[in-house]
Amino acid sequence: MTTRRTFISKSPGIAVLGGTIPSFLRTAAFAQPLPALGTSVDPGNVLLVIQMGGGNDGLNTIVPFSDDAYHRARPAIGVAETSVIKIDGRIGLNPVMTGLDDLFKEGHVAIVQGVGYPNPNRSHFEATQIWETASPENPVSSGWLGRYLDKTVSQRGGTALDPSRIFSAVALGDTVPTALIAQHVDVPAIGALNTFAYNAGKDGSSKTTAGTLYDGARPGQSPYLGLLENTARNALHGGDALRAKIADYKPAVTYPKDAFSQQLQLAAQIVGSNVGTRIVFVSIGSFDTHAGQRAQQDRLLGYLSQGLRAFYTDLAAHGMQDRVLAMTFSEFGRRVQQNASNGTDHGTAMPLFVVGGKVKGGVYGEHPSLTDLDANGDLKHAIDFRSAYATVLERWLGFDASGIIAGSYDTVAFV
Repeated sequence: MTTRRTFISKSPGIAVLGGTIPSFLRTAAFAQPLPALGTSVDPGNVLLVIQMGGGNDGLNTIVPFSDDAYHRARPAIGVAETSVIKIDGRIGLNPVMTGLDDLFKEGHVAIVQGVGYPNPNRSHFEATQIWETASPENPVSSGWLGRYLDKTVSQRGGTALDPSRIFSAVALGDTVPTALIAQHVDVPAIGALNTFAYNAGKDGSSKTTAGTLYDGARPGQSPYLGLLENTARNALHGGDALRAKIADYKPAVTYPKDAFSQQLQLAAQIVGSNVGTRIVFVSIGSFDTHAGQRAQQDRLLGYLSQGLRAFYTDLAAHGMQDRVLAMTFSEFGRRVQQNASNGTDHGTAMPLFVVGGKVKGGVYGEHPSLTDLDANGDLKHAIDFRSAYATVLERWLGFDASGIIAGSYDTVAFV
């Protein structure tokens, strides 16, 4: 016999929906509200965050083709000047990035060069944590976007467990990234829409039992039990609700078949279905190219470029190209010098891409010097990644970045 106690303790369904311990088990207090949203910011704006996992080599992404030091450092893996998609007389895109070049020529791509932070970390795990928490100096348990989500809960009233808020942020994949870990908001991880549902096991009767349990909360019960039941109820019905919402959305383009582009197709469906989503997190990788770099990185950059081209063409056909701002990040760049395996090892600064209908396209910042290096022989960063985050928070999402990111950082004029 399945009881309420055993069902709650054994069911993995809540973990599928949330990346954190439920907020009511940690604290019942919400964060202090921020000032009102900026009047110039559209409350329907959506941020698409793209993780280029593994450490993308920036020098073969934005290629300094005119720099002899680049060609000397990379005799086997460097991109020839004759094949670069030239942006100006000094730098150009990797030749596989024709789709992103199309968007760049339309004025919808900002290239932010030399992005990093002081005393960079070269460990995959620790560096990813730094980028996702926006806290290089002091480790924290919440993500930078998770803290933003917490602020939206406290500022706009209600609770994080309202059914209307269940899709305020989504991670398209099997896990919730650290960037979306919050104190008061549980974020769903959606691997595939047709399988996104409450995980009640293989027995169909278990789902029926779950519905009876969680839809049958009675007045006067413990408030904590009520919150738990509300969380589980959202988990139980969330998949059905999302599928029903996006059923009428028809992509206007044929997306490439690679996994990343398919994530973007689902992202477009979610955004276009007006389920209240403000944040979508997707990933592509691995860019950890210690050996045979050109084949692996070129393939992934091609997926990134063509996927974004399809995504924004689709959004434009639905009149939504101005609603979504995409921003890439990777945990670190690579070293200047190629290694003995025709790859590159863990390095430091790298470029970010910011894409969208309202982006002020162009190149921001100077390409890092390949000869004026840091004490470890790596690229020096010129723009702190927290400046890019602050720009997105303040100019796109309409929140004071100082309430989310420790310290004060200049914004970048890409939006």
